Amino acid sequence: MALWPFSRSRTFLDPDDEDWQLATWAWLLARLGTDNLKRAPLVTTKREFFPPSDTTGHARAEHILRSVQRLAGMSDWPCKLVALPERPRTRVSELGMVKIDKGHMPLGTFSQSGNSAIIAYDPGTVSSPAILVATLAHELAHYLLHSIADLPPGQELMEEFATDLTTVYLGFGLFGANQAFNFSQFRDIYSQGWQTSGAGYLRERDWALALAIFCALRGEDAAALKPWLKDYLFKDVQSAARYLSKNPQVLAKIEEHRQHYAANTNLARPV
Repeated sequence: MALWPFSRSRTFLDPDDEDWQLATWAWLLARLGTDNLKRAPLVTTKREFFPPSDTTGHARAEHILRSVQRLAGMSDWPCKLVALPERPRTRVSELGMVKIDKGHMPLGTFSQSGNSAIIAYDPGTVSSPAILVATLAHELAHYLLHSIADLPPGQELMEEFATDLTTVYLGFGLFGANQAFNFSQFRDIYSQGWQTSGAGYLRERDWALALAIFCALRGEDAAALKPWLKDYLFKDVQSAARYLSKNPQVLAKIEEHRQHYAANTNLARPV
């Protein structure tokens, strides 16, 4: 029996994963509103979203955070930004080095102190603003979700995944999708090797379905995402959009369960 009450013979994701995502979309729409989803900007790297700045280091991270807060409609939410310790580089030989950026050291963290949030970030990402934007959007999504009385579908076990999905709701899905997995080779006068990096918890195919749903719920053509996504990710989004078009019961189930969550507001987070 599937974890969530959606029944289909064919799904875009693994059935349980897809059912969870549909349930979580329904919960987000019930708790945060359909109108807010439609008003959210589709955030890209355009200057209109992230004005140029001559700042460097922590001041530049602060500048990016304030831009992300503004775009998320959270400019007046008290928030302090602090830097995490920098990540180490791992040398495996005199000339070879492996850098694995997704593991025990987080790209960011969220906590609360009184009425204010404390967001910590990896200072090494200041030179990679797309990664920093994805990280800050995720931590601000934590902040937003902690203002809601009940937990998302899956409870604490799925809260980080729901936080990723919330960044799509807020308009930052392009950043999360593009940063879900990166692979590159590098060489300098001292070493050579390869590195992988990743941001977030959802897998790339999860992001593809989430972006297709984001566009469908707003009545927009997913083709508009093409300039902003890796080629293979855009193909996945196209596939997800076709899947939604051929299976209207998928979006219908989101609406059905949105109404269910909207009618059940007497829930609370566990203490």
